[in-house]
Amino acid sequence: MRTGAPIRIVVHWPETEAGKRELARRAADVHADFVLSTICGLDCPATRKRELLQAVLDTIQANKEEKG
Repeated sequence: MRTGAPIRIVVHWPETEAGKRELARRAADVHADFVLSTICGLDCPATRKRELLQAVLDTIQANKEEKG
């Protein structure tokens, strides 16, 4: 656990719709890379990794359909 002085972070959010969409796309790319690298790093057979990845994709699709 960090015990030093807090770090102040300034975030400049995009103001245009195009900028907001680009930020969302980039965040989604980072999340997807994280999920994929995490699954690839698991100590299990490749078939299980494919099943896990498919489960993630199925969940995303179901959530997308729920939201319309």
